[in-house]
Amino acid sequence: MIRRSMRFFLGLACSSAIFAIGCGDTIDNPPPPPGPPVSDVTGTIIDVHVTENGDMPNMREPSQYEVAAVFPGDDGTPREIPALINKDGSFVISNVPEVPYDLRFVELYGAGTLPPRYIVNAPRNIDLGRVYAGRPDAELIETEPTEIALSATNLEPWSDGDALELFSLGSGSAGALLPTNGTFPTTGTTSLNDYRVDTSRLLNATLVSGDKGDKAVITQLAGTAHLTAPYQSVRKVLEPPTFTQTDGELTSVSGTFTDVPQKDLPIDITASAFNAFASDVHSTATVVGKNVRLIAEPGGERATVSITPNLVLCEALPSATLPQSFSYGNPFPSAWAEVVSADVAFAMTHVLPSGISKSTAVTIGQSAPASSFVTPAVPLIGPPLDIKVNDMPAQDTLTGIGFTPTVTFSPPSLGTPAVYIIAIRRLDPGGATTRTIAVFSTTDTTLRIPDGLLSFGYYYYFRVSVRASFDTTTPFKSGTTNAYASALTGVLTP
Repeated sequence: MIRRSMRFFLGLACSSAIFAIGCGDTIDNPPPPPGPPVSDVTGTIIDVHVTENGDMPNMREPSQYEVAAVFPGDDGTPREIPALINKDGSFVISNVPEVPYDLRFVELYGAGTLPPRYIVNAPRNIDLGRVYAGRPDAELIETEPTEIALSATNLEPWSDGDALELFSLGSGSAGALLPTNGTFPTTGTTSLNDYRVDTSRLLNATLVSGDKGDKAVITQLAGTAHLTAPYQSVRKVLEPPTFTQTDGELTSVSGTFTDVPQKDLPIDITASAFNAFASDVHSTATVVGKNVRLIAEPGGERATVSITPNLVLCEALPSATLPQSFSYGNPFPSAWAEVVSADVAFAMTHVLPSGISKSTAVTIGQSAPASSFVTPAVPLIGPPLDIKVNDMPAQDTLTGIGFTPTVTFSPPSLGTPAVYIIAIRRLDPGGATTRTIAVFSTTDTTLRIPDGLLSFGYYYYFRVSVRASFDTTTPFKSGTTNAYASALTGVLTP
């Protein structure tokens, strides 16, 4: 009887305790509210290659990319969900909370990776493809020198301001043909015999493969004398028989240059209107030049991310008076767009604590098809204003900013930005090449730098740029019309 009563008492006590705990939970500690709903982020990474035979879509191996959604977790610390990338170029990031998130995109390149790109407050469906000139299977030149021996007649009499450029839409090869021995043709030369140029030094150094249908065009950009603003423009063209290069070997190319019909490009720049923005670029920035460039864009209305052939190049001093018009020829197909860019360059000097100094330049300007470019060019958008790091003005050197600083700035005084692009640039302590560490695209004027990008003992600066045209659903594609400007911080270190 005692045992039975004891069992009843213990059972009642346990039931009461459980009931009490349950009641306490119900009354004093309600269960946490459910989190935000989740859904998938989807997208594609399908590049378009403009080639001799039309557009060619290209899906690289999924292992060439890393894509992830980054968002705040329940405790406020960043969480990351990686994407599953498929061989058809599509990707999915599963079960991403329906809150603002950032998309991180990393692309493998050679033995390393390109700087990560962050699309802040990214859409739930996004196209990460780009438009290129040239076949996707074009082979990089890896051996220096990989020479062309050029024998040609009927050049424009050579002058000190002349240049030869090569472009192949098939291989995407593009850039100036620089002599292997460093010796350019002598003044007045109208023919070349076994003139050796090193194609490994092209801006886009790929092998021209005639056996794959590649055609190459060599243009002569002749220098035009002008009292204050000399310039280069296409006068002659050589379209040699098809040839195939082998890495590290010599290829002979020969032919006759022919005249390219000339036309005029009337472009002027209202320099004073641009110069007024110098202090917005940086308190120590000075105007260092003004530039006019005309290119042939094989993408037509689409701007490729590749190196494209030059038609006109003019880099003038700030005080220069530009020609009333630029004379040039265009030997490329009529379907290619002629795109003008006109801008003013500003420069400042970053000085490291070691005393090493590094000059940094940015531009303010615009680009548009030549047929619709409004001259004289005036600023359409200004640099962002009042850049601060952790609420401290960032014009001068800032130390101890930490590894996750917050960058803030104000909209420009002119124009409406479609996007702000913040680049973290790492200064080399010995004065060598400055490297980009990461790039952020955002519509906000506040950005917190994620952990893992800044390192102790290194020095950086931030470049905050604006663009008048940008589509966040296709962040790596653009048209040929845009306006741009940039501002710079001083030296920064964690």
